[in-house]
Amino acid sequence: MSAAASDGADVLRASRALLPTDDLRHRPAPGARMRDSVFYQTVLPEERLAVQVYLFVTGTGAAGYNVVVWGDAAPTVREFGGGRVAEAMDLDDFTVGGLTVRHRDPLCTADVVVRTDRIELDLTFTALHEAFSFRDAPDGLPSWFAEDRIEQTGAVRGHVRADDHAFELGPIGHRDHSWGLRDWRAPQHWKWLVAYTPSGRAVNGWTWIAAGRWGFAGYVLRDGRPVPVSRIEDDTSYGAGYEQRRLHAVLHDVEGGTTTLDLDVFGVLHLPDERTGTTVLEGGCVARIDGERGAGQFEVEWPTDYFAHLRGDDA
Repeated sequence: MSAAASDGADVLRASRALLPTDDLRHRPAPGARMRDSVFYQTVLPEERLAVQVYLFVTGTGAAGYNVVVWGDAAPTVREFGGGRVAEAMDLDDFTVGGLTVRHRDPLCTADVVVRTDRIELDLTFTALHEAFSFRDAPDGLPSWFAEDRIEQTGAVRGHVRADDHAFELGPIGHRDHSWGLRDWRAPQHWKWLVAYTPSGRAVNGWTWIAAGRWGFAGYVLRDGRPVPVSRIEDDTSYGAGYEQRRLHAVLHDVEGGTTTLDLDVFGVLHLPDERTGTTVLEGGCVARIDGERGAGQFEVEWPTDYFAHLRGDDA
């Protein structure tokens, strides 16, 4: 589906189990377009520090990335890069600029390495559970978002240096992988979140509003299994500049369970995009899952003009 064609009404549902090849690049059909994006993150709650790595690559080999370290423990450091990559280059050993991503055992393990002027990162990810497809959510995956998207919580180890500040990473982090074209102008708003505790509890949630409809996706990790979320009740507080500050949520799952999540945001990263007219705000968080302390990330998306109105920029 082209980026201009989505009306927000169609949803995609699972038709098969995920395969290891789903965690590699997706080549477009003749005459079509394609885009893969992968995302890795981890949060250190005691240091109140967040780290994220985002990479995209198109079907024609255009690639770009951002790597950001932000929070209370160090000044925000952002590194952006990109270029063109060979058709044969795949996500099992992918390098562009100062970033290398290796899905050594697709859907299970990965290495992320960054070597730039201001950031040095070595991160190893080992999945704690089978990858979860948003197509497996009761509401399905809206076609404006992607052909498919997988989410996964995992054990993380490694280190990061941002300018003169160095930190050991771990024990938990999260990743996602989407493929297909995204119609960024279709959504009216979304909230995406992930949280985890040192004991291995984890939740992932997504609430979206598009074309006057809304839906939910994500999972609660229970006994090592990602149980699909059916509904999310949330109460979000916003602060100066309409940045997300706190969230209290109850996640209802398909097995009839409920999980309570509290997120306290310690730092917000702004990622506006003039081309799509959207603004994404990433919040690093201290989290509690049913009262157990952990860490997480809370992302919101707004149409930029509407976000400016909420901030009072047009007053």
